[in-house]
Amino acid sequence: MITMAVFAIIGAALGMFVRPRPLGVALSILLALTVEGVVFWVISVMARQPNREVLILRLREAFGADLIGMAGPIAAATISALFAAVLGDLTAPKKPRMVLNADEIQRRAGKDGRYARAKGMVEERAIHAQAESRIDSILGL
Repeated sequence: MITMAVFAIIGAALGMFVRPRPLGVALSILLALTVEGVVFWVISVMARQPNREVLILRLREAFGADLIGMAGPIAAATISALFAAVLGDLTAPKKPRMVLNADEIQRRAGKDGRYARAKGMVEERAIHAQAESRIDSILGL
């Protein structure tokens, strides 16, 4: 029961915070399978040694006695990761769509280090040219 709760919490955390979200779900399933597999292997190794019955019983109580008992924590990790990923995706703030074309607003720095006006950003008017010449004279360019 404790391992089921622990795997559910870890699965929810991975499903919520790992991006892309399907990777978080896959990581939680892989982690649960790995831990349960290692415990199953450790129990099978300890079963061949003398005087390990109490430890084997404790491990089987905590992690499951057989493959069906071990499926509970794996299912808890999977379900919580899926649930967290879906809810996290639904509640994530949506990025605003770009209305302008990136080719039109892209600015490039010239040889003097200043940014040049991109095509379509500013309407060319005489007052702009006067202001730019004043700034150039102040800066000594």
